[in-house]
Order: sequence, then structure tokens, then C-alpha cells
Amino acid sequence: MAISFDTKHNPIIGKPEQLEDDLVVITADNASPMTFTGTRSYVLGTDNLIIIDPGPDNTQHFNFIMKYIGKRKLTDILLTHSHLDHSPLSRRLKDETGASIIGFGSADEARTSFMKKLSSSLDLGGEEGIDKYLVLDEKVVENQILKLNNYSIEVVHTPGHLSNHICFSLKERKILFSGDHVMGWATTLISPPDGDLGSFMGSLEKLSKRDEKIYYPGHGKSLREPKQMVLAQIAHRRDREKQILSSISKISRTPSEIVDEVYIDLNPMLKAAAIRNVLAHLIDLYERDKVSTDKFSQTAKFSKSN
Repeated sequence: MAISFDTKHNPIIGKPEQLEDDLVVITADNASPMTFTGTRSYVLGTDNLIIIDPGPDNTQHFNFIMKYIGKRKLTDILLTHSHLDHSPLSRRLKDETGASIIGFGSADEARTSFMKKLSSSLDLGGEEGIDKYLVLDEKVVENQILKLNNYSIEVVHTPGHLSNHICFSLKERKILFSGDHVMGWATTLISPPDGDLGSFMGSLEKLSKRDEKIYYPGHGKSLREPKQMVLAQIAHRRDREKQILSSISKISRTPSEIVDEVYIDLNPMLKAAAIRNVLAHLIDLYERDKVSTDKFSQTAKFSKSN
């Protein structure tokens, strides 16, 4: 199923962009094929402030955020996950303001037992871009309600992109800060072992049953019809699974060979990410007894199970 992505986005780096009466977003200067136009750092509140995903440890971005804060108080720093483009600036902001850093836990906090078993005995590669110096003042859990300033913010655990990925919901206003789980410009990278396709699909199914009307993602524009995008991404991943199974139905192939077979008009700069996504699919299919292999690695050959 083709997804209608919105890739027209030209934010002014460092300029606070008003989204709601009490919400602005400041875009970091870290645009790339993987981060699109840059990380989007959301600042919620009018007097006492909360920041969601402060972004990379970049002095220019830090200065833009501090300029916006001014003489007001930053009370809390919320992290959707611990990738280098989302969480590292939290430590400098905490040192400067005294704000508390809140997140789910380490990058492998919620790995499945199957993924733990694989990663303990095999070299799956991956773990690219992990913030290894993550520091949290408070660890949260699924369905927890954070009472911060005048807000009630629900924690929605959405493992898949990383096992510690969470979204934050302003339920009364039907707003979800969706991090990198659902975005409007591209699908999400799933890179094992911390990326897990089975968990990712479960998280998409979870979001499909919720009623938020606006998603504010970690990169790119807001989503004004988010459920439509969630359902489209579920269908897309299922279609990709069928393509992968078809490509190995008669001949064994490596993830790289599968990418060459099933990805049409792929930007060469994104091939490495596509290989990681295919490996994530293959691990999920193996767990469900739909594919077989003699070993697990990025260069192993996989075939469809009989």
C-alpha cells in the first residue's frame, strides 16, 4: 500500500514556531536523510515550561532553546527515546535550569525475551545512534499519568523503533507527541536488536485504537489525520512482509539482496537503513516460523519456510 507522505517542510532553524497557544516547536540544525529537516523540540507551557525531546547536544540549538525560555522556569524534560538526535541536550539543559529528566529507561529497557536471546548470542549489528550517556531523574511506565505544572500527560509505551520509545498524550486535548514512532514524511527505521518489528507493529495497533486527533512527531510536520497514517503504515509493513516472503520463496537471499529486489527507486543513501528494516522483518518472520536461516546476521541468507 502506497503511503501519502508530506515531504514539503521548510522550518526556520532555531525560530520558535507557534503550534498552540501554549506550545511552540524549535527545529534543530541537524537535517539529514535520517532526520529529515531536523529534530523538532516541543516546548509546552506559558510560565513554567516542559520540553519534549530537547534534541542533539548542539550549542546553537541549546542557545535557541534558552533564548525562548528567557526568565521563565523549565521544570521538566520529557524524552520519547534515547537516540542521539533526541536526548543528549537534556543533560546540558538540566545543568543550566535544574529541570528533571523523565523517560522510560535505557535503550534496551524493554527488549523482548526473544530479542534478548538473539542479541546475547549473536552479533546483530545495529545500536547505531544510541545515547549511551542517558541520565534520567524519573523512569515512567505504561499508562502513567504525569502531573506536571497544569498538565496531565499520559505515558504511552510504543516500543519498536527503540524498546524505550514512548509517546506523550494530552488526552483532554487529543494531542499526541509521537516521537519517531509515527511521522508524516517517512516510515520509521527499525534496527535490531533495539529496534523490533514485532513490537513496532503492536505499538501501531495500540495507537490505531486511540483517539488523538493531532500528532506532533520528532521530525517533520504535524499529522492532522493521524489514524489514517497509522493504518496506512500497518498496511505498508504487511505489504512489505509479503514482498520479502515472495522474494525468498524460490531462492535464499541476504537482506541486501532482498532490498535490491523489493525496494523500488531507493535513494542509495538510504540503502543501509533499508537493509536494517529488512533484517527486522526477517527476525520477526523467523520468530513466527515463516523463514529459516543457518545464522542471524546482516549477511546471512534467508529462505521461506515450507
